[in-house]
Amino acid sequence: MINTEALALIQDENTSAEILDQLSTDENPFVRVRVAAHMNTSSETLVKLGKDETPLVKQFVAEHLNTPVGTLVELSKDSDMSYWIAGNPNTPVELLNKFSKDENENVRSSVAVNPCMPAATLSILCCDENEDVRAAVAKNLKTPVAVLDKLSKDAAESVREAAENNPSRQAKTGE
Repeated sequence: MINTEALALIQDENTSAEILDQLSTDENPFVRVRVAAHMNTSSETLVKLGKDETPLVKQFVAEHLNTPVGTLVELSKDSDMSYWIAGNPNTPVELLNKFSKDENENVRSSVAVNPCMPAATLSILCCDENEDVRAAVAKNLKTPVAVLDKLSKDAAESVREAAENNPSRQAKTGE
C-alpha cells in the first residue's frame, strides 16, 4: 500500500529534488516510477534510479530530460530501453545513429522525432520501409526542406500530411 504522504509529494509539481531523492529509495515501485518521471528529479537521483530493478522505473529514467549521458549510455546496453533512450534529446549522436538502424520500427520512429537527430540520418530514414518511421521523420523540425518536399509526395497519406504540416517547411515555403 502506498503511503498517502509519499503520494501527495510525488504528485506535487513543487516537490524539491531533495525530497524526491529521499522518495527514490521507497520500497514501493510506483513511488520510484513517479520520482523517475517527476520534472524536479535531479540528475544524481536519476543515476541511482537508472540501476533500479523495476523496468518501468528505468524507462522513465531513459526518457527524462535530466538524465545524464553516461546513464543513457549504460541503459542502452539493455535493448528493452532503446525505444525510450532513442527519443531523449540528451542521447549521444552515436547512439541515435545506431538506433536509426534498429530492427524495431518503434525504435526507429522514436529516434526519427528526436529533436537532436542529425539531418543526414533523417535523410536516410525518410526512405524507411515503415510508414510510421517516415511520418516521424516528416514531423521532425530538423528534417531538411528537400526531404520534407520528398515526403509530401509519399504514398502514405499520414506521411504526406505530416510533411505538409511541418512548421519548418511552411516557414521556408511561405505557406
